[in-house]
Amino acid sequence: MSADLFLAWTLTFLGVAGILIGGVILWQPGGCRRALTAFPRSRLPGWILSAIGVVWVTWVVQHAALGRFEFLKPVIPVAGLLLFAALVFLMDELLAPRALGGVLLLVANPILMGVRWADSAWRLVPVLIAYFWVLAGCALMLHPWLWGWMLRRFYSTDASFRTAGWGKLIGGAILLAAGLWHLR
Repeated sequence: MSADLFLAWTLTFLGVAGILIGGVILWQPGGCRRALTAFPRSRLPGWILSAIGVVWVTWVVQHAALGRFEFLKPVIPVAGLLLFAALVFLMDELLAPRALGGVLLLVANPILMGVRWADSAWRLVPVLIAYFWVLAGCALMLHPWLWGWMLRRFYSTDASFRTAGWGKLIGGAILLAAGLWHLR
């Protein structure tokens, strides 16, 4: 896939995701705020996000050139299972925001690599989003309590949450329009 086509699909996907998330926030601001407040202590999202992260890292290491450690490749899937078990049982406290931070770090790489050679100024938009995800991922992995602090500080009322929903919806519409324009 060419870098320009990847850019178009990335913008389209980010736009659709922004519109959907913004729409849900506008439709149920109170319910979304309650769900996001409960997220850090939720086990199921923490386990699912941890599984995604561990499988992704395991796949990357399995397909990497390990040089003189190449003989360890048969052990990598077992190490991935042990890592997942250790994560969910030993780091149960605030696992969901930590795992979300890890997934954000992992997702940024393919976006950055995919749009690197795109011949459009719009390539900077996914790059900025990816770098924001990297910063947010590092912050959540190192300080998972920031999730609750951010919600209390910036989204303590339904009105502030609704404002964020409008921003997400408008930003998603702009990204979707840019993605569809690049697909033509």
